Amino acid sequence: MMRELREPLGAHHFLRSDLARRWRERGDIVDFEIVDERRVVARRVPFISLPTEWCDLQLFEAAELTLRLQQEAVEAGYDLKDASAWNVIFDDGRPVFCDLLSFDPLRERRWWAAGQFARHFILPLLLSRQRGLRAHKAFQAWRDGVPHEVARDMLGASRFLGRYWPLMAGASALAPTAPGPVEPVTGWDSTAEDVNPAAIRRFREGLNQSLSWMLRGVDPRRSAGPATTWTHYTDERGHYSELDLEAKRTRLTQWLAMQARGWVLDFGCNSGEFSRLAAATGARVIAVDADHGAVQTGAKQDSVRIHWVVAPMDDLRGGYGWAGVEHAGLPERLRNRADMTLMLALLHHLVIGAAIPLPMVAAFAASCTRDALVVELIDPTDPQIVLMRAQRRRQDAFPAVEVQLQAFLDAGFVAQERVSLPSGHRELVLLRRAR
Repeated sequence: MMRELREPLGAHHFLRSDLARRWRERGDIVDFEIVDERRVVARRVPFISLPTEWCDLQLFEAAELTLRLQQEAVEAGYDLKDASAWNVIFDDGRPVFCDLLSFDPLRERRWWAAGQFARHFILPLLLSRQRGLRAHKAFQAWRDGVPHEVARDMLGASRFLGRYWPLMAGASALAPTAPGPVEPVTGWDSTAEDVNPAAIRRFREGLNQSLSWMLRGVDPRRSAGPATTWTHYTDERGHYSELDLEAKRTRLTQWLAMQARGWVLDFGCNSGEFSRLAAATGARVIAVDADHGAVQTGAKQDSVRIHWVVAPMDDLRGGYGWAGVEHAGLPERLRNRADMTLMLALLHHLVIGAAIPLPMVAAFAASCTRDALVVELIDPTDPQIVLMRAQRRRQDAFPAVEVQLQAFLDAGFVAQERVSLPSGHRELVLLRRAR
């Protein structure tokens, strides 16, 4: 990605510093090349997820990275201008800072981005923990993070009982652009005249320690949180026998090995049981599920090469930002992305649970898939199908296995291999794009 600069890069610009070099070597910032004094090229990351799609743990990891980089920048004489969650991307499961031009020379005590850091990281995680508003939902409502006044209203009087009271009292250091008068809070006011560099660094060190303390209080790893519908799915799926599961894992591992080191898209990934099988072959995986608790359970485990995405299959969102094109929507980012797409134990949730026509499901799978698709077909007599129809009072029959398969053939696939699971109710099918 090329960045055109308004002013030429000086000899002492941050991008020419030893600090920038160390961060590049550590993988903390996106790799880049200085083409000339007015052009910088950054490495394009193949797949980018957005804060609107992160579980709380991902947002927390992005916050840790942002605060650590700010602390190291201050020590080296630089300042982070923007502490936005949108300036962090995940590359092969780890957070990476991508706004290369967000660092200026350190000149004053006040960290102008502190209020933004609170809105984008601390307040969303705090409301998720105390009020159940998941952070990705907060970003869908407020692209620039949770407004301080919204957090005050949602938390009520309890906002004064913990470590977060400076955020609720209108501290000028944390919300310098807030409309109307604000009352300074002792220890947080940085409106004094600029002082010498050592004093600036001492003040910033105290501010960073305070923000780190607040951030630790909303660490998702320290609290499991309330269980969601599918959090414990892998431990409670009584409709699968051990023989079925073993047969499913064995055959899927064989098929995944054929796509080693490619891209695998796992729709309805739950906590990533099969996503990790794919990653173990060397593939990069995009693991998508609507259930926040399930995705966070997966993200707490080894996530190398796995890109976690919290998103409902029946409501994949369009773009964000200016004119809806600044950040592409998920369907656009997934288009023609996968060498192999997985749709395991998913069709009935879309066709019965979300009333999505089967041909539309197949067409969407085709739009995401360059080569192979593995789909789990389910007989209408399967206990899960019978239960879902009864719960929803759906009298229309779930289509027969051959009808399910035909929908994918009509979408441009050819069946290469079919394997029935031992119970007889489910079948795995390996399909490939027709050439």
